[in-house]
Amino acid sequence: MIGGLIVYYRGEALDFLNMLHTTGTAPLMRSRIVFSSQIDVERLKAAVLTSAQVVPEIFGHYQVDRNRFVVTDQPVNQVIQEVQSPYSPENTDFDFTNGPQLRLFVIHHGDYDVLQAFMSHLLTDNRGFKEYLYLLAQAYNEEDLTNLHNERRLRPIITKIQRQFSRPRGHAPMVSGMVKLPHYPGINLRHGGHVMLSSTQFMRVRRVAKAQDVGISEAILAAYAKALQVLTGHTTVTLPCPIDLRRFTAEAEDVTQVANLTVNVFLTIHVDIDAPFNDLVKQVHDLLTVERTRVAFLYRLSNLQKMNHTMPITVMRKMTNRWLPQPALRYTNFGVIDQQRLRFHGLSVVNCVFSGAFHPSPTMEIAASTFAGTCTLSFNSTGSERDYQLSMKILENIQAQLLVWAQTKPQPAVAETDATTLRHQA
Repeated sequence: MIGGLIVYYRGEALDFLNMLHTTGTAPLMRSRIVFSSQIDVERLKAAVLTSAQVVPEIFGHYQVDRNRFVVTDQPVNQVIQEVQSPYSPENTDFDFTNGPQLRLFVIHHGDYDVLQAFMSHLLTDNRGFKEYLYLLAQAYNEEDLTNLHNERRLRPIITKIQRQFSRPRGHAPMVSGMVKLPHYPGINLRHGGHVMLSSTQFMRVRRVAKAQDVGISEAILAAYAKALQVLTGHTTVTLPCPIDLRRFTAEAEDVTQVANLTVNVFLTIHVDIDAPFNDLVKQVHDLLTVERTRVAFLYRLSNLQKMNHTMPITVMRKMTNRWLPQPALRYTNFGVIDQQRLRFHGLSVVNCVFSGAFHPSPTMEIAASTFAGTCTLSFNSTGSERDYQLSMKILENIQAQLLVWAQTKPQPAVAETDATTLRHQA
């Protein structure tokens, strides 16, 4: 206990939603940071303790029946573990309902170290995970965090969206027709796979996207849909697209947001086998523009917020399972990693890649992250070797679609959207 006290921290509505979407796998996100030399582990432990002054929930366990985080002590030696290569922390059994929401593994590789960080999706989303790592770097650099505040509340953002958009233009329709990948028999093991677009290749992709006034995520989702059509034969594909609610609020000084503030909208994409890829990207762009303008997700989000901590967990579970589907195919955009903010004193960061949870096949989550101009598309999974090979084929097909698209001549930009709509750039 902290000073003999048990401290409770209120969970938000989207924390609870991520708990509901936890089926057979720990709801986590993963980051792999490669350093040029060895990190000071004792200094890292001190940094974790300092960061807990801003985000105390990292040491808590999640109490499902109360939607809250319970902190009884600060077991920093349980959070940080030193291991020798080729140890694989991916095989750790993560249990965020009985242990801390953060695990750090310092993997020694001779004269350099790799830091693998695993953070609970019950506590924060992809953007919040990145924000926490920036906070950890600040603490490691012994910067003053006294005035820094972590804002986790969802209600002020909902209120601001409601004022900005008046009323949602229609309720979000029930989602149906989601594609499911085949699941092949075999020994189930944990796998991780990735493909990369080099800084030069990704610069070309960005150039074409800018010329057509579309987001990088829109292009990736179009390539995702095309890859699924090529490999499964489905010509109608429904994919979730994340929207970061932080974009509706202005950034405030001395405020971080290590919190769940991302919602999904679902895009039903029709893949014409003979149509050029440009048309598919434009279709995704147009679908997403409609979703942003309608903000239909606000209806369910506001109802979920009203139920939070006012209705029994069993009722919330029933309602949210009906309203908010659990897609078998997922996409997470970690965006660009700020190299200036991810600096640790005395160390150079050689590479940094983010990825999602180890979903059991046939569920697949593709994560995109960009470091030093290089874009990495990755996935983690639990399944057979054939399951892994299919996932890799999907990634490689997405990569190929984007590289071919990057060679096209710039086309006229699509029509400008309303200034109040939300852009979704990588």
